[in-house]
Amino acid sequence: MPGSWLSICVGFASIGLMLGVTVASGAADSASGTLQIGAERFAMKYVFAVMEADEPGSAKEKVTVFLSDVPVPDELRKATDDWVFWAGTQSRAGALHGVALSIDPATGVWSGGRLLTTEGIESYFEHASSPESSSMRFTPVGPIGDRVEGKASRRKPLSRIEDAGAWLLEAEFRAAVVRRPAVSGVLTGTEALNSPQYKAILAFVDACRKGNVDAIRAAVAPKSWEGLAEMLASNKEEALKMFAQMAAETAALKPMKVTIRGDSAEVELGDGKPGSKPQESFTVALINGEWKSAN
Repeated sequence: MPGSWLSICVGFASIGLMLGVTVASGAADSASGTLQIGAERFAMKYVFAVMEADEPGSAKEKVTVFLSDVPVPDELRKATDDWVFWAGTQSRAGALHGVALSIDPATGVWSGGRLLTTEGIESYFEHASSPESSSMRFTPVGPIGDRVEGKASRRKPLSRIEDAGAWLLEAEFRAAVVRRPAVSGVLTGTEALNSPQYKAILAFVDACRKGNVDAIRAAVAPKSWEGLAEMLASNKEEALKMFAQMAAETAALKPMKVTIRGDSAEVELGDGKPGSKPQESFTVALINGEWKSAN
């Protein structure tokens, strides 16, 4: 799977829930349940559902259902990473608790997702031989498309691999699914190399390699800067060292494809060898007429 600076800088892992019905933010959206992490339980009152790429650069999509005890702000209820950055910041502050479920819209199988912890967001996943043998169960009500509805439960934690603590879930929800903007352009070869989207990545990478904080801030979208600023405030020397190392690795890659969706785009990078798969993926956003890194 292609890497992402978002997963490194914001974080991801596992969770648990139970329920009690409340109308969520969003037309006719509702959720009820309880998320249990270790000995703590949190009422899941709100839901936000969004269609995302199954993997960076993949044409296959997944539905991400985010259940929480605080609603996602209306201005962030879009198919971008802004809500993820917000959730990570809020969870580290102890102001938000929740879990995101990644569901295959074709099969209804829930195989992984994101858990909010005091360290931010961590990913979790489970490989099972069949849906019946999985500890994570999702029972959809009707087809998954413009809406998603059903019950989700996780009653058997995999505590041996869960740094955040064992988690359990019992939940039900229904929500409209926010879809990504349609593809408005695809660039490859020389077009991708000379594109303003790829040049935005180069500006960010160059700033990180030099350890220039002002240049880093100028090269990223405002929402992305919030997470980076937290890391710098915590341990500036270590953060800049990590940024420089990651930037050096990214600089060795070449643009393979730029997929534009209106005012956002995904830039896939690889080693340039024929037939090779993308090794890293960046999201960029058009901010006041200028493309900036949004990972």
